[in-house]
Amino acid sequence: MRVGLAARVSIPHQRAIPMKKFLATTAILLITASASLAGSVSFPADEPAATVEIPDDWKPTPTDYGVEANSPDAGTYISFDVAGAEDMEQVMTDVFAFLEENGVKPDPASQTESKGEQNGMPYQTLSWKGTDKDGPVTIGVGVVTLSEEKIAIVTYWASAETEAANNAAVNKILESIKPAG
Repeated sequence: MRVGLAARVSIPHQRAIPMKKFLATTAILLITASASLAGSVSFPADEPAATVEIPDDWKPTPTDYGVEANSPDAGTYISFDVAGAEDMEQVMTDVFAFLEENGVKPDPASQTESKGEQNGMPYQTLSWKGTDKDGPVTIGVGVVTLSEEKIAIVTYWASAETEAANNAAVNKILESIKPAG
């Protein structure tokens, strides 16, 4: 079922940035980020399927399907949502609706895609350059296979102006994701 679940994930009419580039950018941001303590967050709160370490100064907040956080400079947003076969399509729809509601517009011509493995879990990422109300941004949506039944959908949105400053922190956050239990 793991292959089946991951194979059914479709990200509407978008292109992606390779996960290696996404993780590399994220790593740079993490290295330059302030040294704040990271707290381990299990998500979703009602039935944890995964954990991730998010710095306290990013103020992680529970969502319906997971957890979200913003960098202290408010230039980078990251969220982790858990889905199973029964609600995966709805969660993906919600992710793109959230981006649209916040004025985030990806440039389809800039889409890149990557696949790989993180902490022994397969992932697939789509990334774009785009804009929001404040100017140029980088956008990423990734799917990490947590188990045969569950995936984590990672949403990333960063201002071009502040992305480099937060990249190391983002990479550290991404590298910390693992199945709960």
